[in-house]
Amino acid sequence: MAASLDNNSQNNPLLAPSKLPHGAPQLDGLKTEYFMPAIEAGIDAAKKNIDAIKKNPAAANFENTIAALEFSDALLSRVNGIFGNIAAANSNDDIREIETKIEDMLVKHGNDIMMDAGLFKRVKAVYDSRAAMLLTPEQNMLLEKTYKSFLRSGALLDAAGKKELRAVNEKLSELGVTYKNNVVKSTAAYTKVIDDEKDLAGIPDRVKNIYRQFAEEAGMPGKWLIKLSPPPTDIFEYCENRALREEIYRANTSTASQGEFDNSAIVLEIVRLRRKEAKLLGYADYAAFILDDRMAKTSKTVMDLLEKNTRTYKPAAEAFVKQVQDFARQTDGLTDIKPWDLPLYSRKLKEKTFDLNLEEVRPYFDLEKVLDGLRTHAENLFNIKITEAAKGQYPVYHPDVKVFEVHDKKTGDMIGLFYADYYARPGAKNNGAWMNTFRNRGLEDGVNQFSIVHNVCNFDKPTKNQPTLLSLRDVETVFHEFGHALHALLAQGNYPSLTGANVKWDFVEMPSQLQENWTKEKEVLDTFAAHYKTGQKIPAELVKKINDMGNFDAAYQGLRQTFFGQLDMKWYTTDPASIKSVTALEDGVIAKTWLFPRVAGPMSTSFGHIFSGGYAAGYYSYKWAEVLDADIFAQFKKNGLYDRATADRLRKLYSMGGTADPMELFVAMVGRKPDPDALFRREGLLPDVKKGHKPAAKHKSSKP
Repeated sequence: MAASLDNNSQNNPLLAPSKLPHGAPQLDGLKTEYFMPAIEAGIDAAKKNIDAIKKNPAAANFENTIAALEFSDALLSRVNGIFGNIAAANSNDDIREIETKIEDMLVKHGNDIMMDAGLFKRVKAVYDSRAAMLLTPEQNMLLEKTYKSFLRSGALLDAAGKKELRAVNEKLSELGVTYKNNVVKSTAAYTKVIDDEKDLAGIPDRVKNIYRQFAEEAGMPGKWLIKLSPPPTDIFEYCENRALREEIYRANTSTASQGEFDNSAIVLEIVRLRRKEAKLLGYADYAAFILDDRMAKTSKTVMDLLEKNTRTYKPAAEAFVKQVQDFARQTDGLTDIKPWDLPLYSRKLKEKTFDLNLEEVRPYFDLEKVLDGLRTHAENLFNIKITEAAKGQYPVYHPDVKVFEVHDKKTGDMIGLFYADYYARPGAKNNGAWMNTFRNRGLEDGVNQFSIVHNVCNFDKPTKNQPTLLSLRDVETVFHEFGHALHALLAQGNYPSLTGANVKWDFVEMPSQLQENWTKEKEVLDTFAAHYKTGQKIPAELVKKINDMGNFDAAYQGLRQTFFGQLDMKWYTTDPASIKSVTALEDGVIAKTWLFPRVAGPMSTSFGHIFSGGYAAGYYSYKWAEVLDADIFAQFKKNGLYDRATADRLRKLYSMGGTADPMELFVAMVGRKPDPDALFRREGLLPDVKKGHKPAAKHKSSKP
């Protein structure tokens, strides 16, 4: 048991300084029992450091208070960075059992720091005298962030208020972990066994090969096994068996909404407690609390954005759905299109409209080749070099994980380590795709250490007969997550809480979404898009068709993201006392914003972004950042995809992280404030006024 293992570094490798090159984490051979005592030791060390700050007889200044506080939890950050990444990407029942306990310990520790009156007194003394200090812009930003963090964590509350806020924070931590684990377990719990291959009519052989391999691994040779992880998108887009499409759709959209892993009550309790937290801190609701520290600032600004999106997207999205419905009626006599029908007939209509079989595209997107192209792209854009490390040089937590060294081409300096983990592991890995770090850029024992970065996805593993073949959207996901990784890898700065992706949340998606833009450019595709059997480069006419169909369902997809943003804001601006149920709140948003009534479980029970992730009252940021990335990429379309001057300005933007205001970074990059209509023009929903262009003409019935 963990309690029997003391905190001696000889017994617990997590507590010993890394012996690996560059301080890389020792990820192999880690036992679950190491984590709890290592976290406890990290908390103890941090408490001693905090106590030393408070008892320092010297007057409070930036170095002995703000900087000292920044680095007070170095051991804890290192250990928790390892635990957090493994708990998300390679978990098990033992890790899940201690995860709630560890989160509770961390929340209590955070409360102890942020509600410490003596510590806040020193922080406030530095803040109040900041005008007389000769602080660098980076130091001033850290001071502002630190001071505001104390205020937003209850430093000004009385004893009763602090006690109440502590209880709220601790309960929210527990609920967040339970919510996340329920989603993972519910996803893994569903399987569908197919006995007759006829039931899989229409599904490509590459997908059936995967289902057959799943069945073989489960001891059912000769059958096919469908899971919800990786996401069963191919069922919806290709399966002619409507009953099977419906069953998988209902299962997928009902994740964690019933039975043993039902998150419904947890959702309502999270919303109630977050509202209570906001009220304690003097805000009208949780959205007001969150947005006070965002670029958007107010709920009105966010709702204005979402309402404008709804007005622009919804009519075009409704027209798009009608086109798909008309097509389904003409081709198969389907008179009442359902959500599990739309992907199939949308795909068929797209293929007919643009004379393109989307399965013809996948053979050009072998994951390993895509990753080669991704690295080439990043090297060309940012003047860096990415090299795979020798196997075993940096031990990993699972054989699927690869490690890469990143160097600056100009100086030759090493600027980061990148860990890549792309394959699904149902029951062990969270759904979706993400970036995290084992270490953020910043000072460590007086030395500025580079970032150690982690990308995780959930793609099908290669089978005996074929490699992992991606869709175009999958390729965009790979580039997207590496955009987050580049934000961390290119970081400069001394203070880890300000470097990399530690920016205002509605700016965090801009560097990632921007990278997606290069995936449809022939110049870029030629570096990696080669047929996995013949080696032939992707033909120019195929690339043209890909680009021609780029805005085929732009309004539908834009409305979908807007709906998610509206749902998020509804949860966090509504008085929980007035919410009758999860389904009732969702249905109200659906009636206003979406195109189909709810026909299965509510999505909120598995909407991890806003209940167990960092996007509560912040999901709008995807669309907010998309406006920014559309505007920035226009500079590359104008100047050249790899124009050195433009790319160097972009690298500067990435390198600054949270050390400067996001709007200042954008203006330095583009030379002006954002064009609010840049995204709509890119999507073909508004004319390009700068060039005098109108939206592209409809290809038969292709565009709404």
